Amino acid sequence: MTFWTYMLHCNGGYFYVGHSDDLERRMAEHASGAVSGLVADHWPATLVWSQEFPTRLEALTTERRIKGWGRAKKMALIRGDWDLISALGKGKGSPSTSSGRTVGGGTRNTIQPFGLSLSQHCPFSLIGHPHTPHPAVLSVGVEIERIGQILRCKYDLKTPATNLVWAEAVPGRADELWRHTCCELFAKGEGEGYLEFNFAPSRRWAAYQFDRYREGMRNAQVEPPLISVEHMGDSLALIVEVSLPEPVSAIGLSAVIETRDGVKSYWALAHPAGKPDFHHPDCFALQLPAASGA
Repeated sequence: MTFWTYMLHCNGGYFYVGHSDDLERRMAEHASGAVSGLVADHWPATLVWSQEFPTRLEALTTERRIKGWGRAKKMALIRGDWDLISALGKGKGSPSTSSGRTVGGGTRNTIQPFGLSLSQHCPFSLIGHPHTPHPAVLSVGVEIERIGQILRCKYDLKTPATNLVWAEAVPGRADELWRHTCCELFAKGEGEGYLEFNFAPSRRWAAYQFDRYREGMRNAQVEPPLISVEHMGDSLALIVEVSLPEPVSAIGLSAVIETRDGVKSYWALAHPAGKPDFHHPDCFALQLPAASGA
């Protein structure tokens, strides 16, 4: 029989660690509110890490160990940053975990979010930064579909479109879209470099290349993304298709939302400590497997 230890990133930036003998069923129970406690009180939540074990004791032992870790170490586990996990462990006088790619002797480590597939839509809930709350925005969800080097993302902003502010303009490439309502995609492969894409409801877009964290910024030479917008009574959906110019192993999903009262809120799969910063390594929270045929 298989057992799992798993970690959820919950609304408000909280982490929840648990274990189960049926991960899919457990996620459905969390989604339905059948499990009371932190997850139900801070829904929506996203499964950001899981690991398989042959016995319940190993899964439970790993759950208890990770619950004792600080935020930085949990974020390192999500990213698979074993050097940092080892350094943080040594810093507190605990044993190093760098001797293997599993925690607690599990049989298989799964860093990519649960259910990620090249052929299906994968829903994720973005987390509003706790320093920039806005009750008018109920939630921000993203569905992802990947076909080779093509990413199709549907951003679902749960607030009336009439409540949003964005720069009205002719569709095309433009800078500083982040100053108003803007959905974003960050993508990185090997090394420190990464790409940033911005998409506005006006169907304006931007793409930038960085050599490393916030350094070497320049316009990226990419194919123009396909962008469509769906206006509904209580929400706005932005659908984009992006052709990735190079292999990508991790992405960050985020959004800046400006409302008519002049308030901006910042949403992402994960946030670093302190102020919102979508470029921070902690925000590259979604691991991607190699593209089909690669």
